[in-house]
Amino acid sequence: MMFTDNDADAASSYGKALLEIMKVKPSTDAEMEDTFLEDRDTVVEFFPNDVKFLNMTLKDCIYHACKNNYDIEIASFDPPISDAEIKVEKSVFDPILNITGQTQDSETPSNSLLQLGLGSSLSDFSVDTQTLDAKAEKLWSTGATFTLDFNINQVHLDPSPFAFFNPFVDSYIEAKINQPLLRNAGIFYNRSNIYIARNNKKISLLQFKETAIRVINDVQRIYWELVKAIEDLKVRNKSLERAKDLLRKNRVQARVGTMAPIDVLEAEEGVAKQVEGVIIGENNVGNKEDELKQIMNFRRGSILSDASIIPLDRPPFEIKKVSLDESIQIAMKNRPELFVQGLDIANAKINVKQKRNQLLPKLDFEAGIRYTGLAANKGNSLDSTFSQDFQSEFFQVVLEVPLGNREARNNYSKAKLEATKSVLGRRKLEQSIVVEVRTAVRQIKTNIERVKVKASAKAKELAQERLEAEEKKFKVGRTTSLEVVRAQENLAIAEGRAINARVDYQVSLGNLEAVQGTIIEKNSIVIEEY
Repeated sequence: MMFTDNDADAASSYGKALLEIMKVKPSTDAEMEDTFLEDRDTVVEFFPNDVKFLNMTLKDCIYHACKNNYDIEIASFDPPISDAEIKVEKSVFDPILNITGQTQDSETPSNSLLQLGLGSSLSDFSVDTQTLDAKAEKLWSTGATFTLDFNINQVHLDPSPFAFFNPFVDSYIEAKINQPLLRNAGIFYNRSNIYIARNNKKISLLQFKETAIRVINDVQRIYWELVKAIEDLKVRNKSLERAKDLLRKNRVQARVGTMAPIDVLEAEEGVAKQVEGVIIGENNVGNKEDELKQIMNFRRGSILSDASIIPLDRPPFEIKKVSLDESIQIAMKNRPELFVQGLDIANAKINVKQKRNQLLPKLDFEAGIRYTGLAANKGNSLDSTFSQDFQSEFFQVVLEVPLGNREARNNYSKAKLEATKSVLGRRKLEQSIVVEVRTAVRQIKTNIERVKVKASAKAKELAQERLEAEEKKFKVGRTTSLEVVRAQENLAIAEGRAINARVDYQVSLGNLEAVQGTIIEKNSIVIEEY
């Protein structure tokens, strides 16, 4: 597929313009109690040379994704493409001008006295003709076709014994109109493709919004998952330090003979497990950073591509009361997919009306008027034509009745089935949206309970107390290193649960906004339609 430079520039300019209308308002989040990050900055700073770390809030990430994401950029080209399609459909009403010039020289034998005059033998009869014809046509929205035809024809006959003029010039100007009365008649039928194209333009804008919703939801999910991965890595490093500390103590006691070598081996095994856990945690952080960079489109080779992303936002925990019925109503009013499906139904109904029109017989009324002129030269011939001395009018009605008409009847049946299919598709979509909202609301309630029960400070406190108790018992020989290692692992799990549950709660809140179709407004993003 090839494009001209002008076409490519126009498409690129339109795409960039559509991307620029997605503007993120400045962050106004209130300061919250810092639970696991010491510093919080609301400004993203870029250093020109060796960027090692990049501090970013969630809104910063959403802004860069809306500005640079490939999916959004690709979707931004669909509205201008649909715009061009509207103009294509309107072009059927553009007037058409046909100009034909022709010259012809023919010689034929003739035995006609009228052509040759008095003679005793066959002779050549030559005709030299030069013709110019200009015809303008225009289709109107009613289905009528108006035609204006001008023709001038110069003829030279040899011989021409009885002609008044030789050469002579005849000309005419004719205006006629053809109006369908049944098939192909009516404003709706003749503009129906324009209506469909306009609906497709609206669909492309709604699909652009769909893409933006999906990308923003992915950004917030990946951002919080990166926060979770970083906190998980902190917990793993802390567990590794505990395991190393236990190993040091066990080695000291083993050297003085107060501890069996098996306890040292168990402590070494615990250190090895924690080292493996740290490696896995570092890999998880790297994977989430890459996912976030990919969705923000930090291209390889840019000064930001190798920088580590430091999330500045923390997952707050403020219980949000959600109503299932209210959330479903919001989703039904805002989900762009529902509007897309509604426009598909509208297009299907237009198609049904188009195909129903083709079931009718063809009945056309045609009327016109012609003025004719004849003279020895072009000037006098044109004067004769426009003098309106030689006028003729004509009227005709053409009836065409297809016998069987199987093509039209089956196209109509097909269109009705497609319309019914579109209606059922909308009902299915509504059902799917209800299920999505129910799932999202249920997940929020589940995560609230997780935060209250599993991620409470009490759970972490109990795990800490158990570890301290096991360490005390270990010092007096009442337990083994294996039990201490297990207590350390349980404390690490309890420490990780708090941040995991809070992050999952934030992700579920964002997911509810996405399935309600309100995540764009929630993040203060405005999409303006051209």
